[in-house]
Amino acid sequence: MIGANVVLKGTTIGAVTDIDGRFELSVNELPPYTLVISFIGYTPQEVEVKSLDQPLKFKLSTNEVLLKEAEVVGSRISEKQKQAPLTVESMDLLAIKEAASGDFYESLGSLKGVDMTAASLGFKIINTRGFNSTSPVRSLQLIDGVDNQSPGLNFSLGNFLGASELDVLKVDMIVGASSAYYGPNAFNGVISMTTKDPFLYPGFSATAKVGERNLVEGAIRYAEKFKNKAGVEKFAYKLNLYYFQAQDWEATNLDPTEQSAMGVNNPGGYDAVNRYGDESEFQGGTTTWGLGSFYRDGYEEKDLVDYNTQNLKASLAFHYKLNDSLQLIAASSFGTGTTVYQGDNRYRLQNILFFQNRLELNAGERGFLRAYYTNEDAGDSYDAVFTAFRMQEYAKDDNNWFRDYTNRWISSGNSSTVFNSPGFPQPVFSPGPPPRSSSTTMR
Repeated sequence: MIGANVVLKGTTIGAVTDIDGRFELSVNELPPYTLVISFIGYTPQEVEVKSLDQPLKFKLSTNEVLLKEAEVVGSRISEKQKQAPLTVESMDLLAIKEAASGDFYESLGSLKGVDMTAASLGFKIINTRGFNSTSPVRSLQLIDGVDNQSPGLNFSLGNFLGASELDVLKVDMIVGASSAYYGPNAFNGVISMTTKDPFLYPGFSATAKVGERNLVEGAIRYAEKFKNKAGVEKFAYKLNLYYFQAQDWEATNLDPTEQSAMGVNNPGGYDAVNRYGDESEFQGGTTTWGLGSFYRDGYEEKDLVDYNTQNLKASLAFHYKLNDSLQLIAASSFGTGTTVYQGDNRYRLQNILFFQNRLELNAGERGFLRAYYTNEDAGDSYDAVFTAFRMQEYAKDDNNWFRDYTNRWISSGNSSTVFNSPGFPQPVFSPGPPPRSSSTTMR
């Protein structure tokens, strides 16, 4: 072997073998010596020389690098999905870990054909196929094949009552018209989450995040598997806990709405975006007391809604292998929390409770037999807009308020000021006394 290195161990004395594999060293000491022979791609060898009369002949063996066994447990898109006439966008485990946004669910908005809308810190809405709504009633969200929609709302609250990020293996977004495959609720697309199998992903994992607005987020996952006496994996379980809290942004937009006939300079007020109860417009007229259009005061949303967002989720699953291709799965998930939801009105989802239990016999690609049960309690949730209406009506109904407002307008001299303004059209007859409540015009 040409070019092999031969070094006297413990010294810098060395040589390189020639074309015939021979070498020569000059040593001032008597044996024994230890020679170290090395060559790239071969295992180094140490040879002890006990006598100068001893013939030296040695061979080097190749240095083989053996890789450990690698098991492929999934891919972005399965062969079955590739064969189906569907448009599938997938986020795998690596993409979930490297998500640049606050959480993986928010990162779904970066997928092709997907739009994400944030209704609040705790509630994210996924829209596809050109739709943009804060109530994704046309979308179907599945977790391990189970419908995750809230029965009371008839749609899923994003991932507010969904799976913990630590337990999500991958997310498939089916953006096409998938009704033929998933039913009419999937008109706007399907969000399908797959969680981690405790047989394949055992161990403990945890994450923690902190930020502005008192944001605290933490999650833990623990999974363990057990073998029988024959050394075969038979039983596994996993436990997930997730907690999130933050002070949500306040809705303080007091600009006039598109439906408001008057602007901010109207003495009688106007209909503001985030003020509720001021939608009723009264027409007092200009030639009759000079009232013009005026509105009730209403209540601002920040006085009706507590913006403290909280979310707690927990899940427990047991897996038992009947054989190599058949598993029995019993799983239970729980979610609760408080957040703000934007629909046709603004809703305060307060102390909402969500339970879901699943019993499944899973045979992999051959199919499954599944039964699940979903239960929900809306807790102390309320509609902020109608709450303002009811509070205002309880304080004073519209007819009485209109009469009192008109009397106060006239008694304070405002009507005289209006009538005496330069260029104001004067009535032919005296306006007379204020109108009764029956003459109120409302819209």
